[in-house]
Amino acid sequence: MKTVKKLIMLIVTVVFMTACGSNGEKRAEIMERLERGEIPAEVVVFNIDPIDSQVAWRGTKIGGEHDGTIGVGQGELYVYDDELLSGEVVIDMTQIVVLDIQDPTNNARLQAHLESDDFFSVETYPVANFEITSVQAIENTLPGENNYRVFGNMTIKGITHGIAFDAMIELADDLIIARADFDLDRSRWDVRFGSGSFFDNLGDNLIHDDFNLKLHIIARK
Repeated sequence: MKTVKKLIMLIVTVVFMTACGSNGEKRAEIMERLERGEIPAEVVVFNIDPIDSQVAWRGTKIGGEHDGTIGVGQGELYVYDDELLSGEVVIDMTQIVVLDIQDPTNNARLQAHLESDDFFSVETYPVANFEITSVQAIENTLPGENNYRVFGNMTIKGITHGIAFDAMIELADDLIIARADFDLDRSRWDVRFGSGSFFDNLGDNLIHDDFNLKLHIIARK
């Protein structure tokens, strides 16, 4: 009897490990095809909604700060076996908005400065891109907490660097809602104005290199 039980357990273990290995191999194959620009039939494509999606920004300096929003353009998220695999979010830099300055003249002045070559060179680089390369679940999270670690490549001003951040991702049959709150070091993307990484003795004119982004992404099947 014990021998029969051991045999059954061995068979179950082999079947389970084979299934897991097969699923892992299939996932790897799909990821490789997505990286080549192919979309396998098994992958479900969710299109980012540029109307309901938004990026909020906040920058700080000695004695103050500014905040606003940036528009989201087209993009896609790829799901396989009810898991987010990868995707791309296009950020529309031509939609930089300043929210904290009420005076129209001063508001327009800061917006124009952000669009200039001192900051994001919007005329030359009208979009920024975030390419999601992998997503890893965070174990033992509670409802409302960040439940995934997102890895990818951020391209700003034609310069690409790898980044990673935690996010709260809700995946339903026909809807993905993703929220994230993280900082970027602008000096990595050659955004130099008022940066202590490039200029000395700035004093009260110093603008901190780290700026905050809050992503609110809605994607629909």
